[in-house]
This record gives sequence, structure tokens and C-alpha cells, in this order.
Amino acid sequence: MTDTRRPARRTPLTGAPGGGSDSVVDRLRKRLVALEHANRSLAAEVEQHRRAEALAHGQARMLIESLEVLTNEPDIDRFLGHVLEVTVQQLEGVGGTLWFPDPENDSVRLHLEYLESRMIRAEESHHPAVLRPLPVGGSGVSTFPVERPEMYLMEDAVDGMPEVNRAYINSLGVRTLLTVPMVLGTETVGWICVRSSKDDPKEMQAKIPLAEALASQATLAVQMARLGEEARRAAVLAERNRIARDIHDTLAQGFTGVVVNLEAASRALRRAHGDVALDYIDNARGLAQSCLDEARLSVSALRPDPTRRPDLALALEAQVRRMEATGAGARLRISGEKVTLPVDVEAELVRIAQECITNVLKHASARNVELLVDYQADGLSLRITDDGAGFDTDGRHDGFGLLGMRERAERIGATLHVTSTAGRGTRVVMHLASHGGGDR
Repeated sequence: MTDTRRPARRTPLTGAPGGGSDSVVDRLRKRLVALEHANRSLAAEVEQHRRAEALAHGQARMLIESLEVLTNEPDIDRFLGHVLEVTVQQLEGVGGTLWFPDPENDSVRLHLEYLESRMIRAEESHHPAVLRPLPVGGSGVSTFPVERPEMYLMEDAVDGMPEVNRAYINSLGVRTLLTVPMVLGTETVGWICVRSSKDDPKEMQAKIPLAEALASQATLAVQMARLGEEARRAAVLAERNRIARDIHDTLAQGFTGVVVNLEAASRALRRAHGDVALDYIDNARGLAQSCLDEARLSVSALRPDPTRRPDLALALEAQVRRMEATGAGARLRISGEKVTLPVDVEAELVRIAQECITNVLKHASARNVELLVDYQADGLSLRITDDGAGFDTDGRHDGFGLLGMRERAERIGATLHVTSTAGRGTRVVMHLASHGGGDR
């Protein structure tokens, strides 16, 4: 029996005639080409991410090192020079400059120039801007923007840059200039300029965020310097006020006593009471000598000797004797168990007592004054009472008197209360808590 079935027709594997537009092999080859291209792209992307990660780690390390320099470097110019140098190096520049605003002349002044791997101060720089200050404003006005970084190509004339400046910068091999403002809030406190020898600014432009981060560190340093200067001025003002209070509370009191005694001596002489007048004159001489001693103490307080400390009771007894020298009755009482206080606290307590006695001598016409120091479990109280004329505590009072007393009490963490009634005298009470400035 004969097999009449026809053999199956095979599809050709190559592009033979009648085999279709694309063979399986062609499709496989195209797929391989696509995969190879994808692999190359992926490898390039991985390498790019690796480089970016390495750059980020390096930048983070560099920022941390800069902050450590800021923490340990007392010279603000050295830190600013460090930031300028690091910025130039990280942006692969050939140099750079640091500028600050000059509000008096409404311009910009050069502060530092980094050139040929060394830092140059403005007075040593050959930059034309040292002699010709530049304005602020950014593109079209100057090369000092106030809000965001700007880049300038030095090949052609630059709007806002004097030609002599461009010629100087070009002579250093600079082709691109990047200016980064140092911004604090809404205030521009300075500028960092980085010089590059590359004609294509794209690479430097990609590093602008790093330059801004470094500029922020310089801004922080400038702000710290400002705060330090403000603190120094505040300290000078506080010391000036302290000296003024000391002079007022010591010399004013002493000379008030001198005047009172001399007036009494004058009255005695008019009545031909020579012996009495001599006593008053002797008192005045003693008070004048005390004033001289106090003046010397005030001067020596500018350079205090830590080995010497006042004794509160002895100092207050001296105030009582001065009061008695004017003819008024004065008494000191001390109660409770004595506690050693810091030197500055005892000094302020004495000054407060002195001011009270000065006010009594000048205004109260009191016959009796009592000083009470009460050492208590919760602190210490100083109370001074007199039977003089009294005054209106809510009224206006010229001079350092009450103000100085309150400032002294506040300085040592104490509270001060003044009560007075016309014709019934005055009471001043100061309370110092056990934690208020003392080492109990």
C-alpha cells in the first residue's frame, strides 16, 4: 500500500525567499544589541551614582572638618580663610576672594584673596578693587548678587565689572568667575568668589550647592563674630555701670558725710563753740580719708585679688561708724548662724547698705538708723530702717540711688523691697535665697 501523505513544510531559519520579513535569528540579534546597550547604560548610571556618593561623603567630611576648625579656631580671619581655601579647592578653582559690604560707602570691600596657594589680606592685594570700591546689585550692576549665586564668563566684557578688574582677573588665567552671596535671613553679609580656568562653566555650576553650603559656614562665623562683639560691648557697658555705681555708692556717701560735718562745724564756729567745731572737722577729715580709701578700692577692683575677701560684718560696722560720725544714732544687729558668701555677693550687700545710708544722710534727716543682717534657713535678709522724713516710692528719683540698688540686687539674684511713709521713715528689705549666688 502506497503512503500518499505529503511531508510537512519547514519554515526556513534564515532570510530565504518566502521566509518572512524578520527571521528568529534577526530578532534575537536585535534583542542582544538592546540588552548590551541597556547594560552599558546601567553600568554608566551605577558608576555615576558611585562617584556622586563618594563626592557626597567627601563633601560631608570636609564640612565636618570646617566646623571643627570653626569650633577650635579663635581667629575669625583664619577660619574665613580656611573656608575660602576649601571652597576653591572643592570647586577645582585657581583662586578666590572674600568680600564684605561697606555700608558707610554703600559699596563692597575686599577682605581676603586666595592666590597661588596662599592667603593675602586686602592691604597686600594688587586687586584694583582695593582702591576702587565696587557697588552691590548683581548682573547688570555689579558682580555681587544679593540673593543667589551668579556666574560670569571673563572672555568678553562683563556688565557691572570695571574693565581694569576684568583685565586683572584674566591675567591670572581665570576664564569663569562664580560669586556666592553669604546670606543671613534677608541680609547679605558677604560674598565668596571662586575663579576657574575652565571655559565651560557647567562643571562648576554643578557644584554651586556645595559652594553655598561652604558660604553658609562663613556666614555662621561672621554671625558668631558679631555676637562676640555685642557681648564684649555689653560687658564693657556693664563694667562701666558697675564703676559708676561704686563711685556713687562710696564717694557720694563719704562726701555727703564730709559736707554734713563741715556744715555742723561752721554752725559751731558761728556760736563760738571751737571745741565742737574741731570735733566735726576731725570727723570730716576722717570721712575724706575714707573716701580716698574707697576710691583706691574701686580702682583695685578693676584688678581684683582673689586671695582677699571682705568681711560683711566688719564692712557694715564701718558704715555704722560713718553714720554715727554725722551725729545720727546707728546700730548693727546680726542674727542667725553666719554663712560664708561669695565675694561678689558680700560686696553687693555692702554697696546696697551704703546707698541706703547715703540716702538717709542726704534726704531723710533721720535720727536713728538700724541695720539688720538675718541669716535664715532659706537664705539671708538685709534690712535697713530709719525714722526720717520718708518719700514717695512711686515718684521720680534722679541719680543712681534706687536704680543702682535694684541692679545690684538683681545681679546676685536677690529681691529688693522699699517701703516708705511720709514722716514715718523708710524700710529697705533685701532677701537673698540660699541658691542666689551663694555657695552655702
